[in-house]
Amino acid sequence: MRYAKKALDLAIRTDKVDEFVNQVKCFIENTKVELSELPKNMVSMHIGDPLRVTHKGRQPNRYRSCGEPQKKKVKHIQNIINITNKNYEKEVVINQISNKKERHCKKCNQVGHYTSRYPNN
Repeated sequence: MRYAKKALDLAIRTDKVDEFVNQVKCFIENTKVELSELPKNMVSMHIGDPLRVTHKGRQPNRYRSCGEPQKKKVKHIQNIINITNKNYEKEVVINQISNKKERHCKKCNQVGHYTSRYPNN
């Protein structure tokens, strides 16, 4: 398309619009003749739009209804103070590792066994 636009701009600048229009008309007539001479039993290839795949699950960026539970993302702020004492920093790291949420028994809330393997049964 850009060549046609450039050619039209040049034709307007040089005042040769009539010559340009005549050349375009000749080109159109010649291509129509060539197309009519082709065998008519040729199958025309029409490429349509590709089929859309419906994905499973929730649609991205969809609006939720008022009946659905709303999940709010909560930002947890970590209060870690940079102290130059290396021993204290090691203790902070050890305390953070020990505060990791672990699975525990639902009956006695102790770590190390689960309800199915409760030792007092």
